[in-house]
Amino acid sequence: MDKRFSWIFLLVSGAFFVFIVGLTGYRIEDARKRNAVAAHERIAALAAKAQSLRNSAGAYTVPAFKKNMRDVFDAEPRLLLLSIHSEHDGILYMVARNRALLKEPTVIAPDWRGKPLYQVSRGYEALLSVTLQDGENGATLDTLFLIMGREDLYPVVRDDLYLFLAFLLVCGVVILIVTSVQEDAVDARTRVSAPAPAPMHAATAPPVGHTVGSRAFTSPRTGLVWAEYLEPRLRAELARAASADLDIAMARIRIDEPFADAKLPIVFANIARMLKESFPLHDLVFETGNDCFTLLMPDSGVDAAVRSLDEFRRKVTTAAVVGRNRTVSIGVSSRGGRLIDDTTLLEEVEVSLAKASREGGNQVIGFRADPARFRDALGATRT
Repeated sequence: MDKRFSWIFLLVSGAFFVFIVGLTGYRIEDARKRNAVAAHERIAALAAKAQSLRNSAGAYTVPAFKKNMRDVFDAEPRLLLLSIHSEHDGILYMVARNRALLKEPTVIAPDWRGKPLYQVSRGYEALLSVTLQDGENGATLDTLFLIMGREDLYPVVRDDLYLFLAFLLVCGVVILIVTSVQEDAVDARTRVSAPAPAPMHAATAPPVGHTVGSRAFTSPRTGLVWAEYLEPRLRAELARAASADLDIAMARIRIDEPFADAKLPIVFANIARMLKESFPLHDLVFETGNDCFTLLMPDSGVDAAVRSLDEFRRKVTTAAVVGRNRTVSIGVSSRGGRLIDDTTLLEEVEVSLAKASREGGNQVIGFRADPARFRDALGATRT
């Protein structure tokens, strides 16, 4: 995927994250407000019920009142605490779902007087009070309601999870579609006929009886593209990669064999066949001499190219060619986001290949440019 799509994906993901956070906050606050309004409506009904039960039983402290009031309390799942008290008589009646909700007094005693203090979690619980008419002495009804609990958060979190999974599904489908479209576009560009051939500097001499102007695009002995087509094709691929801000890797593969080996042409043809089996874009695989091949790998960085070529190296090593196992040395480099020409990339590949051969062969060496030197060179070019 190109950088433009990556930026669009990041912006959409960020907007979705902000939307989810905002929607979650709005729904939680809306549920909390609705429950708070319902609590204010319920306390009036509870006060009327308490006074009615007191008038029937005769007092707040008799067993009949306590039993009936406990049934009222149990019928209110969001009611955490209910207390009736007066300055003259202290706490007349109290029921709570948790003793820790009462902060003061710590122990309810008949001789205690004052106003009870409660342990209230702000934002989650609401403490509401109303005055009851109790003959000459007024009593106060305190209620502690739950206005935000797990039963309120569960549907919000559940819906957020469904939205998140739907977003991941949509993103996956979009990424698959974009990747498929880009791969089709790359295949179409790379399969276009190569530009008119131009002689390559230091190109290998063509076979006897053939000329550059008369022979076919590919070599009859291997089916690979002739070496002189490499330079114009490399320039075209570099220009395409630069215009689309894509990467392109180039590799040179040399057989680790003495040049005088009489079986080398057979080995050369067999390794060419393995190259065509391993890399399907055959118009990007070139003969480069009698013991060497060059490979262009569009949309591939140096690390990805090294991994693919190392698999090919192992394939060559494990395959018996003309009676014994053969090995190859491979040098790789890539554009890596730099504005470089074909000559520079060819030089980097040759340096990597020379290092691979010098250090014993049968290995892949990737050329990694120094970013500081590249920036210095770019600055010098601008000045």
